Amino acid sequence: MRSQRGEALVDGLLMLGLVLLVVAVAVQTLFYAHARSVAQAAAQDGARAAASGDAGAGVARASAVLGAAGGTGAGLRPFAQQGATTVTVRVAGHAPRIFGVSLLLPSVHASASLPLERYPADERAP
Repeated sequence: MRSQRGEALVDGLLMLGLVLLVVAVAVQTLFYAHARSVAQAAAQDGARAAASGDAGAGVARASAVLGAAGGTGAGLRPFAQQGATTVTVRVAGHAPRIFGVSLLLPSVHASASLPLERYPADERAP
């Protein structure tokens, strides 16, 4: 019996460490999923604004959505690209991290494309 003294304490501490690791990974996964959702919402809103305005309006709207998301949007940046008939708004960056170590998390990427809303010259309002 003397050789097993303190074994339960060591086992308990090892299990506590394992449980804390699992909880940290689960919370980090939720942070990543939330950041992806925020990035997609910002890209969609930015694409709507850019389709009726210009690429600058899309970036401004996407930045506003990211700013409203608080700390989740802090690591995300919007970019817009306007073609002849479509506009694409991309949001890229990283999710908030629990620890300073990246934990091999992938970057967050989201994009949305819409056709440009342009009217023929004879239909424009004076």
